[in-house]
Parts: sequence; structure tokens; C-alpha cells
Amino acid sequence: MANRLTEELKASFAPDVLLPSVIAGIVAGILAITFMFSYSALIFSDELSSFVPRATGNMLFGAVVISLAVAVFGAFRGAVALPQDNPTAIIAILVATTIAALPAGENLEQTFLHTSFVIIASTIVGALLFIVIGHWRLANLVQYIPYPVVGGFLAGTGWLLFKGSFSVMADVPLELARIDALVERANLWVPGALFAFATLFLTSRITHFLVMPALIFGAVLVFYAIFFATDTSIDQAISQGWLLEPFGGGGLWQPIRIADLTAVDLGLVWDQIGGIGTILVIAVISVLLNLTALESAFGKDIDINREMRTVGFANIGAALGGGLIGYHYVSLSTLGHRMNGDSRVVGVVVALVCFLALAVGADALSYFPKFVLGGLVMFVGLSFLNDWVVKSWGKLAWPDFGIILLILFVVETIGFLEGVAVGITAAAVLFVISYSRISVVRHTLSGSEVHSNIERPATQRSVLEREGKRILLLKLHGYIFFATAIGLVRKITDRLAGREQPLEYLIFDFQHVTGLDTSALHGFAKMRQRAVENDVRILFTHMPAQIHDQFEREGFYTSDGVVNQRFDDMDHALEWSEAHILEAQGLEARPDAHPLDHQLAEIFDTAEEQERFRAYLQRLEIPEDELLFHEHEKDPALYFVESGELSEYLDREDTASFRLRRVGAGSLLGAAAFFRRGDSEEMVSVRADKASVAYSLSRNAVERMAREDPQLLLELQSYVLHFLSDRLAANLDLLRSLLMVEE
Repeated sequence: MANRLTEELKASFAPDVLLPSVIAGIVAGILAITFMFSYSALIFSDELSSFVPRATGNMLFGAVVISLAVAVFGAFRGAVALPQDNPTAIIAILVATTIAALPAGENLEQTFLHTSFVIIASTIVGALLFIVIGHWRLANLVQYIPYPVVGGFLAGTGWLLFKGSFSVMADVPLELARIDALVERANLWVPGALFAFATLFLTSRITHFLVMPALIFGAVLVFYAIFFATDTSIDQAISQGWLLEPFGGGGLWQPIRIADLTAVDLGLVWDQIGGIGTILVIAVISVLLNLTALESAFGKDIDINREMRTVGFANIGAALGGGLIGYHYVSLSTLGHRMNGDSRVVGVVVALVCFLALAVGADALSYFPKFVLGGLVMFVGLSFLNDWVVKSWGKLAWPDFGIILLILFVVETIGFLEGVAVGITAAAVLFVISYSRISVVRHTLSGSEVHSNIERPATQRSVLEREGKRILLLKLHGYIFFATAIGLVRKITDRLAGREQPLEYLIFDFQHVTGLDTSALHGFAKMRQRAVENDVRILFTHMPAQIHDQFEREGFYTSDGVVNQRFDDMDHALEWSEAHILEAQGLEARPDAHPLDHQLAEIFDTAEEQERFRAYLQRLEIPEDELLFHEHEKDPALYFVESGELSEYLDREDTASFRLRRVGAGSLLGAAAFFRRGDSEEMVSVRADKASVAYSLSRNAVERMAREDPQLLLELQSYVLHFLSDRLAANLDLLRSLLMVEE
């Protein structure tokens, strides 16, 4: 750690890094002073303008503390952190409500103290919030905020800054009722508006770091050139509204005493808790977004949670001097980086410049033209509006863009907090509408398209192909809530009303379902009622215990037999349904025996051939739960099952074995591995579900058959080829059905 710090200090004081870092720090420091001045002018406008020097001092104190702390302890070398513009528009509104709420005769000093208390309180609470977010590593939560809502926040902030700039320049708010007064004082705000639009235009096209300082310096120079050319005195400029009232000599910072704050009306502060909450919401969103942007700008991944803690402790120090909540400035932070001044010197110099202004700069600030101050405020507001309204047009989907405009409209007509609430509500509604269009049914399959893994005789397979549409399998996925459940109910209702075969077995597969809400349970209750009316049985597979408990609490399982079956997997649910269909057709779902003679008659044409083939077979008796053969076993054989039941399993190391299919009397086992070329081995494991009898044909027996009776072997191979082809065709039909569902 010490070595890394030493290396960093050596690199920072290298001439090729130190000089651009100092220049970038001076430029950023000058801009920081103008920003702090303009924020103060926005908050304390009109009759409160005499408090601008004191407010600017408090802002600069916060700038010194925050900038120095982030420069020394922050993760980004060259980062600049300052009190921010986002809260100023909200605080300006709170000032107006304070003036209206205070009893008649209260002096302006009381309003200033009240506003200072709100600033200090919001900064302290914001600092603690930053620390908590960093400590509990909650910074990643910013990704869950809908993008249009963030855009609406910032667009609304931009609009309030734009409106507030008129109060700074002309001492008249931008309101419909005051349009006449604004027109009369157009000479005061039109130059500032031109300056703001020109700054926005030029900074968007020229990225040089001197553009902003040159524009500010040029505007001030032109202002004084015109006034000196017209023989206008400073006193006349003040009386005409071009300059602020004189600030008086000495430093700007006049510490607020704790005794003064005890006189603040806490009831009035509580009435403004909504506005303070809005400040905190915007601050948290903005600092997280700014840190994410700086990661991209600096090409460096940082621990954002650690940086949040650093900024939080810095804000506690700023609050002690009445400073406004602050964090990283993206534009000023990238200034030194673009100038190759990638060192902590940048932030230290910014803090030093702000400290000098705090100590000796009051007289100089009183000569700063109001139209330039207001123009800077308007420029910041226009920047937000340009980024989140103008540039979003055509880039965002119209519902998302509509949310931004909706928030902007509500901010103007009702209030900022209400705009935030409406935006979040609108985003939630859009999410519900959009998500409801995504079907929770991943696959829809009938019993004719997918079968259980039971090896059945041809007669049973034919029946299931014909009657399979009596089974409907729905593979669900995602989170099921009221909006998506509506679509599911409609799907089932349409199927019951269709002209296809009557539905008898409805299978819901929950393997990929993450959860469901109470409204979705109501939707399933509707489906259960439809099932009762149409004599349909409902089966559940892969149901998580949590969802099962939800259904049980709702009384979904009853003794009427409608929902009395739950299975571990889809295969067993299909097996159960198929068995009932076969029984309804007068067929035994699982015949106990299928004599070998009957099986051989399907392969060979004559009894004489069947008898010759028998000579190559060996009779096996497999006890219940015993392996017939296991996966990877050498010297595979071909097995003809005469009686009993067996299951094929695919062995898996990490989880339980997976049942591929269940076979019974009349089935053929081991064909794929038996006829593979080379030194093949068994591909699956086969276990007896109950005592079984099978006949095996070994490799040695086949080799003897090839020498002694090749025609017999040819007929066997032809039968096995058709057997494997039928199985492949069935698998392709299932795959085709799944692909059609995906499309």
C-alpha cells in the first residue's frame, strides 16, 4: 500500500502530469466558483438576493471539503467532486413555500436560517444514506431504476433550472401570470438566454477544455465594454438590475451558529419533508449514475460502494459549514483526464482555488453580471432538457419517451415529488402491460406430439396417436402474476371451447417457474372451475414446495379428484394420463407378459426361422430393483423382454439418475449400443422395476449367426433398423413440435 502511494505521488509530480493537472484544477476551480455563485443566486433570488454572499460562502466551504476529500481518498485520480446543481431547483421551490408559510412580519433572516437548516439537514441525511448504501453494498440497485424514470427526474430538474434562471436574471419568475413583467424586463434575461443557448451549442461541438472559461470571460468582457462605452456607472448597473447588490468586504463564509438554528420552525421543516426526500432520491440516483459514467470515461472499474462511503463522509464535513450535498462532477472530472493531468493534484487545486475565493473573494463576486449567472443556470437546465428530451426523441421507444414527457408535465403543473411518483407508477404500469404480452407458456404440446418414456406395443402407440389430443401439456416459465395469468386462463378456456377432441388431462409443468403471486392463484382457481365443469383432470409436475404450499393454503387440492395428482416430472404425469386413456379404450396399459414367440413372429416370417433364432438366445431372470446392465458396460447385448417392467436411466454424477424410458413385456433393449461399430459399450443403465424375464443375444452369438445363418442375421438387422428408425422419427416429431412452439 505504501509503495503504491509513493509511486502515485512520484507520478503526480512528474512535469508532464503536474502542469496539466494544475491548469485543469485552476480552470475547474474557477468554474466551481461560478457554479456555487449561480446556485446561491438561484436559491436566494428576488428579495433574498442580499443573502447570496453568505450562501455562496457556505457552498464554497462545502466545495473545499468535498473536493479535497474525494481528491485524496477517492478511487479516481483527477476526479472533481462539488456541491451539485440537482438539489438547487428543489430548494428554490422550498424557499418560495417558506416565504408563503411564514407569518407576516417575519424577517428575511428567518427565511435564510430556515433554508440553511433544510440544506444542512438534507446534506447530513444524504451523507448517511451514501454511507449506508456503501456499507451494505447496495450501489448496484441503481440498475433497477427504470431508465425513463431517471430521464424524467433529470428532465424535470432541467426544466426547474430553466425556469429558475429568469428569477436570477430578471427577478421575475417564469409564470403565466407574470408574462407581462417578463416582457417588460426582456433586456435583462434575453442576453442571458442567448449566452445559454450559445454555450450549449458551442460546448456540444467543441470539446476543448477552454471553451467554457472563454465563453464566461468573453460574456463578462462584452458586458463591461458596453457599459463603459455607454458611460454607465456601477451604481446605475445595480439599480437597473444588471448587477447584484454590493456584498461588502472580507471573506464570504459567515458560519451559521447552532443557536440560530434552534429558532427554526421544525413544523415547517416537516411540511417540506417531501421536497427533502426528492432531493435525496435525486442525489442517490445522480451519484450512482455519475460514478458509472466516470468508470467509462476513465476506463477503470472501481468499487462504487467504497466510493459512496468516501463521498458520504465528505458530505458530513461539508454540512458542518452549511454546504449543499455534493458528489462527483462528470464534466470537470474528465477535464484533467483529457488534458493528461491524471493525478490527484487536480482536485486539490480545485479545493485551494475555492478556499481563496472563500477567504478573500466577496468584492470580486459582486461585479459578476446577473445575466451570466442566470445564463449558466439556464445552460445547465437546457443541457438536461437537451439530453433527456431532445436527444431521447427517436432514440427511445414511444412509451418510454412518453414517461419522460409525463414526468415533465406533472413537475410543471403539480410538483416535483408528484412527478417522480407518477413516473414510477407509469413505468410500473408499462412494465405490467409489456410483461403480460410475454406468454408464461414456454411450450404447448398435446399427447399426440409428446409421449411418456414408456416403450409400448404398436397397438397402444396407435391408440395414443389417435387419442393423444385428450392430453394437453403446458410447460410454464418465468414469474406468473395477475397479468400473465389472465392469458393462461384465456388459453385454457379457448382449448376447452375448441372443436378438437375433448380435453381430459391438463398437465402444468412448473420446472422453470420462479414464483407466482396471489392474483395468479386466483387465475388457477378459475381454471380449476373450468376443469370441474368439463370433467378435466389437472396434473402438476416439477412443482416447487413453496408454490405447492401456496396452492394448499388456498384450498386448491380437494377430494373431488380434479387436482389429486402431483408428479416429480413430466414423464410420470404423461405415463399416468396415457394409462387412463388406454384403459378407457379397453387396453391394458402394462401387460404382464408378451411371450417371446409373439415377439419373434414380428421379426421372422416362419416358425422354423423363429426356432432357429431361439437357439442363439439365453434366458435371464432379473429380480426387482436389480440391474440388467449398467452404463459403460463392455460387450453389450440385445435383450427381448418377455415379462415384467424395466427402466432405462442416464447416470449423472451431480444429480439423481434421469429416467429415459420405461419398458415392459414385448420391448427391445440395447439395440443402439449393440450394433455400433468398434469396441462399443452400453450407453444407459437398465434396472428392473419389478421381477422380469428377458432373453439376451450376445455379440458372440451374433458372430456365430453370421457364420452359420447369415440370412437370419439379415432379417434381424432389418427389424432392428426399422425399430431404431421409428424411435428416431418419434424424436424428430417431438423436436419439430418444440421448434414450432419456439417460433
